Amino acid sequence: MSKLALIVRHAEPETLAENYTAALVERGFEFRPLNVFESAPDFEAFDPPALEEVDLIVVLGGPQSANDEYPALRSERRYLADAMASGIPVFGVCLGAQLMARCLGGEVSPTGGYEFGLRKMWITEEGSRDPVFGKLRVPLVPTLHGECFTVPNGATELAYGYMLCRDGTFKRQSLAFRYGISYGFQFEPQLTLDELRVWNRELADDYDKMGPLFDPVVEAETNLREFAAYSPIYEAQSRDMLLAFCDNAGLV
Repeated sequence: MSKLALIVRHAEPETLAENYTAALVERGFEFRPLNVFESAPDFEAFDPPALEEVDLIVVLGGPQSANDEYPALRSERRYLADAMASGIPVFGVCLGAQLMARCLGGEVSPTGGYEFGLRKMWITEEGSRDPVFGKLRVPLVPTLHGECFTVPNGATELAYGYMLCRDGTFKRQSLAFRYGISYGFQFEPQLTLDELRVWNRELADDYDKMGPLFDPVVEAETNLREFAAYSPIYEAQSRDMLLAFCDNAGLV
């Protein structure tokens, strides 16, 4: 029996990617894309299916802020809040996780820096025991963001990290949380090497946002080289995590 996965996208270069697409197809999912970016620059359109039709919601990243008052983002925040209240599992990535945190009462704010590349994360005790997040055995993750969330009341922090800000200071930031059977990630679990190559081409200007402590050309070359070596390990454990997420949510 097929299941419906709603895939919410906020930027054309950011996709579910082949690793996660194949895993969900194997689990019997059909996909319903909802491309918020198609209504730019005013972002007026957010027309999702009724929650009763949806088995899973995957919310991907984008350049918008979870605090933006675009009509589409206001509607999306309400939709995600209703989904989680109804027990529909949400898998939020980057902006998706920030939208989840915001609609659950957390705060989203600028970090004072910008990350685009592999970063170490520290997994909390709860994260190491978590049936889903515990599948990430090597604590090195690809990142792309300039804002961060606070963990909402009722949610559990699973991991955190430290950002080198533009002024040379470090800022602690939460990198993952669990709320019921929903999970938010301030990194990119779906990322594959093929998609990173697209990002390096289409999002090259994002390296400039990292500030004067970083050389954009060096960072782009380093990011691609390091992830090329690491991606087989990362894709395997990220796939394990997605499948564990489905199992934990009863999506079998």
